[in-house]
Amino acid sequence: MPRYDVPKAAPEPLRLVQRFVNTVDHENDREWIGTAGELADFLGCDEAEVDVQRAHELREALRMLLRANNGAPLDADALAAVNRVAAGLRLELDVGGRVVFGAEDPLARIVAVAFGAMLEGTWPRLKACRNCKWAFYDYSKNRAASWCSMQLCGNRLKTRAYRSRRARV
Repeated sequence: MPRYDVPKAAPEPLRLVQRFVNTVDHENDREWIGTAGELADFLGCDEAEVDVQRAHELREALRMLLRANNGAPLDADALAAVNRVAAGLRLELDVGGRVVFGAEDPLARIVAVAFGAMLEGTWPRLKACRNCKWAFYDYSKNRAASWCSMQLCGNRLKTRAYRSRRARV
């Protein structure tokens, strides 16, 4: 499992959504939940209970919602994909205002945590990096962080912009 996201790890329980979204590295073509066994290990359930294609669809839909948290337009297809998964999960609010689920679907906890974060107001701080698409938690006071890491993605983008300006001179 990748460990790149520290120190921008989201607080629990939102960390679960971040870890789920970060089970693929698009830059290096690495997939950590490509098989039913890997997905079952990640979710802590039996292989017979998982659907890898459905998990991948949910993961990428959540990533698109996180990109919207970072200034990208809200993707209606991503929203529909999350709602399709949520529709069968029997999500409810408990007396304390927390999202709980009644379904046995292993993806239910991930969706419930995401919905709970939306209700609590912590969801907008979980973002997808504009460069590498990695999920990170924005701890900045003004909630304006754009990159998973200033040393990596921020530096890459600023260097590209600098070189582009220098090439035009």
